[in-house]
Amino acid sequence: MHNSILLRPIVICCFLLLVASGPARAEDEWSVGVAGTVGVAPYKDYDTLWTPFPLISYEGQYAYVRGFNAGIKFVNLNFLELSAFVGYDDTSFDSSASSDRRLRKLANRYDSAVAGLEIRLISPYGMLHADGAQDVLGHSKGLNGTVGYKHSLEYGDLELIPALGFQWSNARYNDYYYGVSHRESRKSGLNPYDAGAGVSPYAGITLDYSLNDAWEIFCGGELLFLSRTIKDSPMVGRSSTYTITTGVLYNF
Repeated sequence: MHNSILLRPIVICCFLLLVASGPARAEDEWSVGVAGTVGVAPYKDYDTLWTPFPLISYEGQYAYVRGFNAGIKFVNLNFLELSAFVGYDDTSFDSSASSDRRLRKLANRYDSAVAGLEIRLISPYGMLHADGAQDVLGHSKGLNGTVGYKHSLEYGDLELIPALGFQWSNARYNDYYYGVSHRESRKSGLNPYDAGAGVSPYAGITLDYSLNDAWEIFCGGELLFLSRTIKDSPMVGRSSTYTITTGVLYNF
């Protein structure tokens, strides 16, 4: 990833806090903390990704901050939530992070900001959610989205949250991050490639442990199985990726 990747989440996290914050209410939930993520990108011979970042979580009646997304709730019922959000997409490619001599001759692909809609259906049997978002900085000019299911299982102070779903991205999005233009092909020796739309299934699990009423620690992992249009790219050297995130939170 390019040099600003560690700074951007911090800046965007602070921005999202300002977007979603409003007059404090007794039922509002606030959390702050720190976390770190380690993972692998799909690109050939690419450096392992290490990213520390701050955590700010806010859940109110009309607004929220969740990770690097901040949203406004248009509908907020016990069983249904509909919101519009802005957020941060950390997908990127830094040619200098690959040891493959051909990939080092390609142009960088940059992380971006997105805006979109999300719906959540909530029941005692878990939560079904779906979202779609558009790149608003004009890097990929693409669309991506997620449909997923998660369920919370509590065992005293330990909470276990398994998750399943799939990520969808359109041709513009995939071609920006995984396509090879004819100009890049002549320069690098890679075959030209136009990436189409694709669906990538994922599975994940998070463990959250409450140390006391205020402090909690967590660790989560996600395995993403890349769509065929991504796997077939000459930039890509694996069929799946993973991320592991761990951190600590203080709840107000």
